[in-house]
Amino acid sequence: MIFRQDAFGRYNKQKVIRYTLVNQHGTKISVLNFAGILQEFSVLDAGKRRQLLLKSDDLSNYTDNDLYLNHVVGRTAGRIKNASFPLNGQNISLLENENGNSLHGGPQGFSFQFFQVEQADDRGKIVLSKQMTVAEDGFPGDLLLTVSYELSEDDRLTVTFAGRQTHADGVFNPTLHTYFNLADDEVGDITGHNLWLNSDQHLAFDASKAPDGHLIVNQGPYDLKNQPDLGKALEQLQKTTSEGGFDDVFLLDQDNRAGTDPAAVITDRSSGRQVRLYSKRNAIVAYSADAIDRGLTFNHGAARPWAAMALEAQTAPNSENIPSLGDVVIKDGSAKTFSIDYQYCHL
Repeated sequence: MIFRQDAFGRYNKQKVIRYTLVNQHGTKISVLNFAGILQEFSVLDAGKRRQLLLKSDDLSNYTDNDLYLNHVVGRTAGRIKNASFPLNGQNISLLENENGNSLHGGPQGFSFQFFQVEQADDRGKIVLSKQMTVAEDGFPGDLLLTVSYELSEDDRLTVTFAGRQTHADGVFNPTLHTYFNLADDEVGDITGHNLWLNSDQHLAFDASKAPDGHLIVNQGPYDLKNQPDLGKALEQLQKTTSEGGFDDVFLLDQDNRAGTDPAAVITDRSSGRQVRLYSKRNAIVAYSADAIDRGLTFNHGAARPWAAMALEAQTAPNSENIPSLGDVVIKDGSAKTFSIDYQYCHL
């Protein structure tokens, strides 16, 4: 395993450092100390380096927009309705940052923070940590978040989130906001991909895009378990939805919770490149970048709708207000750990 680090610009007058691991097959990951961004996940295919993520070598493409492009997201992922929720008989009020809701941990969440790099070495692991206090982001209690990126020699990336809560009960529902496009760089969208999801239901939303607790059976373009062709699904959604694509919470089947079978499989049909995603949590948010800023530029060229598919493995959002969607409470003095695995394969 090869390890190196280099400068990656500055943000808010602080140095951004990129940490890179390369395994014996040439598979590479790069992680930034700002927002824990997974800046690169790439492989060698027929001697050429191929990116699996939407990627840029310009820091501004990660910071000057609302994509959360490959960011660590926390303390909670997704929307919390009205930026508030009940906890221990009290109403917790948060900072809002989208349509009156708290989105992805609010405006001061982990996606906007610098992490300490505790360990970055040739053993295949990069470990970042950040202590968040109630004074910083408004969530109850203090949370120490540790995020480890571990690359194996069989091309498996394991991202582990460990949270330790102190001073009050709180909530903990982190994810990595990964945007996948497995095609060659000259292919600017994901219409040539398949996306298989181990899901039979998705969540209904209210007008603010917060889940309202109602479940919808996956049919038509949402039935990605049986009809995984993204090009066909996106064409239908463009005609029938205001988003013009996916921005949906898919509930994972109960048999997925063991984590032994993939929760999602994304495949570029032309190249045969594939990533299998494993998670023991109950949901995946799928977002097809329909509202992407066309002024941005990435490895696939000028940004356009459907440039990539974000896959966010997590407990269903807004479960703070709707306990039937999942338990995200973390008790004072306790710790919780979640992992997401991304296994690269070539068909």
